[in-house]
Amino acid sequence: MAKLRDRPQGYAGSRERFSRSVGKIVALSARMNGTPSGHGRQYWSSILAAKLTLGAMTLDKIIPKIASPASKDLWDLGSVATLVRVLAENYILLHWLCVETEDQDLWLFRFKALSIMDNRSRYRLTQEVEGQPEPEEFVSAQKSMAEHIAVTRNFQALTASQQKEILKGLKTPFIHDDVVERLEIDRDDFRKFYRYLSAFVHTGTVSWIRVEDQGRCNGEFNTYEAGAMQACMEFAGRLIDRAVKDLRAISKTGPLIPTEDEPIPQP
Repeated sequence: MAKLRDRPQGYAGSRERFSRSVGKIVALSARMNGTPSGHGRQYWSSILAAKLTLGAMTLDKIIPKIASPASKDLWDLGSVATLVRVLAENYILLHWLCVETEDQDLWLFRFKALSIMDNRSRYRLTQEVEGQPEPEEFVSAQKSMAEHIAVTRNFQALTASQQKEILKGLKTPFIHDDVVERLEIDRDDFRKFYRYLSAFVHTGTVSWIRVEDQGRCNGEFNTYEAGAMQACMEFAGRLIDRAVKDLRAISKTGPLIPTEDEPIPQP
């Protein structure tokens, strides 16, 4: 993945490559629009593709076109870094849920595990905001999903403690580092830059304590933000290119006969 010092062909070259990458996923998303899904992986990959595409388009609009004092664009590294981090999380989820799951049982297991976490998160939000006890529909949904996931061989292969964690639904059912390692990219480089992006998301001291020294955060061009945004474009562009390749492969998969439990939406 791109590093802050990794600046091939300068800012203009990175900007051109990034725009091309965005153009590819926009074109692919347009072709996928309205296409019937043959199976759950295709449908949910299209949902995540739409989110990826919108994020990429937004980045393409807000990242300055040229890196010079003559630039009339707004220089806002914090917003760019935040969106790039979201894009990275989105791609990791896409890969885990839709790319690695050609095996039908694995797909069902991962979808149900993610659904349990989503249902738990929705309940916790309602509980904290409204102070209500567990509603009947939440309990019923959790029970139904637990029954469905319990019969999958991937769930049965887990230890008792791992099964308990999945059924709790209190955290994401996968570890980012594990997925990144399977992407055939340098995990250390990815994690270093992901941590850098996270500093802006969490508003830690790394993101603001040196703004005066670096001459940034006033909305105007500065050399630090130009270098950082270039690294963001290289990082995000490569993920977008991977997503396009993955989505093309998934879209070519022929229709599958779904099982009774497979969550395919009806038109």
